[in-house]
Amino acid sequence: MTGPNPDPGEILEEMSGEHERDRVLAAVIREQQERTEAAREAEIRRHRRDRVRRGVLLITWAVVAYIWLASPSWLQVPAPARPTILDEARSLRLNVFLEAQKIEAYRQERGRLPWVLSDAGPPFAGIEYHRKDNRSYQLDGASDRVRLRYESGSSPLEFVGPAADALEKTPEGGREP
Repeated sequence: MTGPNPDPGEILEEMSGEHERDRVLAAVIREQQERTEAAREAEIRRHRRDRVRRGVLLITWAVVAYIWLASPSWLQVPAPARPTILDEARSLRLNVFLEAQKIEAYRQERGRLPWVLSDAGPPFAGIEYHRKDNRSYQLDGASDRVRLRYESGSSPLEFVGPAADALEKTPEGGREP
């Protein structure tokens, strides 16, 4: 402002410059406050998320430790019932029958008996092979409670007996539904 009687245009220009400056300054301050408040709210949300994650992790570890150390009964599977001696005998008869079939397939393919049972393929557990001569052999099967012997001169289907029901073919291509 110049002189004792300032020009009304100058006064208006000075006032609008000061007013504009104050308005811009207020807008900048307001924006800074909003940014500060948004950053503070983001920090609060991050802290809450971190607390929730730590809580979930702690609960998860507690559950894992409980399952590992306490072995709760609701997680234990009961052992299957032990098969009857009859079922065990039938199963062993089928295994011996299948071994005899593998030996016969080996004999037809190579024209001789195998020297050891594993020559005819992987053997079933509990079955021993005894080669008597070039034409005959004997298979001894044993489980916990059952022992059987198969001689190569006897009929394999008669040896299997009632367990042969499992070998019967179904009408649809030999496979069970």
